[in-house]
Amino acid sequence: MTQTPKMLAVLGGTGRTGRLLIDQALVQNYSLRVLARDPSKLHRQDDRLDVIKGDATNALDIERLVTGSDAVLSALGQTRGGPDDLLTRAAGLLTQQMPQQGVRRLITLVGAGVPFPGDTPKGVDRVFRVLLKVLQPAVLNDAVAHAELVRASALDWTIVRGPMLTDGPAAPLLVGRVGEIRPRVTRASVAQFMLAQISRDQYVGQAPAISN
Repeated sequence: MTQTPKMLAVLGGTGRTGRLLIDQALVQNYSLRVLARDPSKLHRQDDRLDVIKGDATNALDIERLVTGSDAVLSALGQTRGGPDDLLTRAAGLLTQQMPQQGVRRLITLVGAGVPFPGDTPKGVDRVFRVLLKVLQPAVLNDAVAHAELVRASALDWTIVRGPMLTDGPAAPLLVGRVGEIRPRVTRASVAQFMLAQISRDQYVGQAPAISN
């Protein structure tokens, strides 16, 4: 008997990484529920793809998204004209709504500039973080606050930290801490790694940094 595919809730599905997350999840026969402010921006249609028109900062929309889901994956990123605290507000709602709906598994993506205990940043990592603080302070602060809220929750969380995201196919990964990885990773590799965590517990309660 064929097992019924799991239902995944996806945030950030209209972004460049989120689109690949959707594509790879459908190839793996998952059913998906995707939250999108503008559903017309989704790049594909599929019978297994349920689109909810809504906002990641709205409690009712997040409740609709996570209810009945087996896991939540977030590839949210700030967009032009969006709130500076998008990820922070989304994390607050996810960590509130997921336990209420009996959903425990959360896999979320942030940049490698977000610190985590055990990191051993090299000179290039420190320079990159300083540049982020100077050029994109709101982005960095939002990602850091997002990660702090997720870490403080009782969820089965994994915070995936990626350096510069590039286009290209999935490739072998280097997984470790900041200071042990390389400067780039393809979006396809990130999507592949995030999906793999659904059925693994190796990185539950951890924030692996990944690169190619």
